[in-house]
Amino acid sequence: MAGMRITGDQAIAYGALQSGVAVATSYPGSPSSSTIEFLRGFVDSHGLHVEWSANEKVAFETAVGASIGGVPALMGCKGVGFNVALDAVMVANLTDVGAGLVILLGDDPGAWASQNDQDTRPIAWGSELPMLEPATPSEGIAMTREAFRLSRETQMPFIVRITKSFGTMEEELERPEIPRTTYVRPHAFERHPMRWISVPGNAVRLHRRLHDRLESIARHFERADFNTVTGTGKTGIIAAGVIHTKLMDVLHGADTSGLSILKLSTLWPLPADQITGFLRSTEKTLVLEENEPFLETLIKSVAYDAKISTPVSGKHDRAVPREGELFRWQIAESLAGFVPGYKPDRDFSPEDEQKYLPSEAGLPSNCPYTPVFEILRDLSARYGMSPVYVVDPGCAIKINTPPFEMLDVKYSMGSSIGIASGLVLSGVTDPVIAVVGDSDFFHLSANALFNVVHQGSDLLILILDNATTALSGFQGTPNLGGTELGHETTALSIDDIVGACPVSLNETVDPWDEVRTRDVIGKGLRQAGIRVIIARSPCPYIEAGFCPGYSAAGAETAVFASNP
Repeated sequence: MAGMRITGDQAIAYGALQSGVAVATSYPGSPSSSTIEFLRGFVDSHGLHVEWSANEKVAFETAVGASIGGVPALMGCKGVGFNVALDAVMVANLTDVGAGLVILLGDDPGAWASQNDQDTRPIAWGSELPMLEPATPSEGIAMTREAFRLSRETQMPFIVRITKSFGTMEEELERPEIPRTTYVRPHAFERHPMRWISVPGNAVRLHRRLHDRLESIARHFERADFNTVTGTGKTGIIAAGVIHTKLMDVLHGADTSGLSILKLSTLWPLPADQITGFLRSTEKTLVLEENEPFLETLIKSVAYDAKISTPVSGKHDRAVPREGELFRWQIAESLAGFVPGYKPDRDFSPEDEQKYLPSEAGLPSNCPYTPVFEILRDLSARYGMSPVYVVDPGCAIKINTPPFEMLDVKYSMGSSIGIASGLVLSGVTDPVIAVVGDSDFFHLSANALFNVVHQGSDLLILILDNATTALSGFQGTPNLGGTELGHETTALSIDDIVGACPVSLNETVDPWDEVRTRDVIGKGLRQAGIRVIIARSPCPYIEAGFCPGYSAAGAETAVFASNP
């Protein structure tokens, strides 16, 4: 069979397709979006339903419904999106999942396209769900297949964790075979008393059953082919998932005769017997992982219980950097301080990773947000005002770039309206302006709007509608109708939703109509109560046809790098 180059993102999709996935849901966010985008190409030929949900909680709940309805389902999210889905996850870990449910968790060490440098592994561990991390695309295919199989057998959701480095990795493989069939067939719901229900009367019993299932999975992971040991040296290295691939790049051509290397890809439950056996065979061991000392802490706990005194180094003793992505040059530096006589066959330096750094090339010069911010700046100066700008993640961060540099507060998606209201409640006398995008609005900001209208407040809410989710790859938003990912969608009106709320001002403007926009924003600045202005104009990349395949991951980082 002919060979082809497959990325890590595509590998997860192929593994899901080979497992008979019928429903795939997500909210746009890098990493993980590319896998969902790739599945889009199989909608017609394989009978898939693929959707960009309003937010990650809804995406997960939809996937749960599909799985208990009888078909395998995949839910994709980035780390901060897992936070949003966690409420539903913490019930799905207790009930059964039906046909099989896999969560593709895209972590973002280094905050390339996120508002934080979050390590989601401890959060996923706290959710008590099994978690795996592939090291290569070929392993990604096999691991996703195995996750679906184990999910179906154990009746638990499984997490397959990836990072940007894995998603962009390429490997030459034979073209994966995919069964061609229609998975969704009309049928009556198969009812089972209390199978899909967690309530105070059974929650503790279900929690006990969850722990029994995890113990069974731990025994299975002891035999998993994904965890391998190479070498017989007395200096040990435990490398997690994709970090093992980076480690092998750094060790290429070097003398490894004194090393023993454990590639650990089943992150939870840990294969304790395999780890203790490895530690007993070494005189000291280095744990390589990104962000927090998650595995290092658990491995030390396993060693303590087994009365093993082998020293374990990593992030706690600063042998490995704790923050951001773990680059090859950092791995080389860690090895130089830990492995006697280690000499790489070439120099590794920060410049080797420069190709991964974000650039500002993805930011459009004729963005419709520009005239809005210009008018806000000019009118504020004319009225002698110094507004506090609270902004949601997305293209609205342009307000932080020269010549504006007006941003005061930025947290997470859907947070700006609530934070802005809190500032008003605290007694702040400066005008407070919450800025959200159209995708932000449907994600969580609409709920915040309902709250401030109900509770009462005094702030200006500016909704910037550019008809796309630009910084995540130009996916569609709920205010657009038409064909999306192979099926028809119904347009939702931001105007009508706002119109259903008793606000003191509700106006929609075209940012390029300077006279009207200036008049409406002027009213918004001078009036009191909850004022909502919708500034609507499509992103210029849409009209240019630049959106398909466009990836602006890291553009937000570039904006803040220019003005931290």
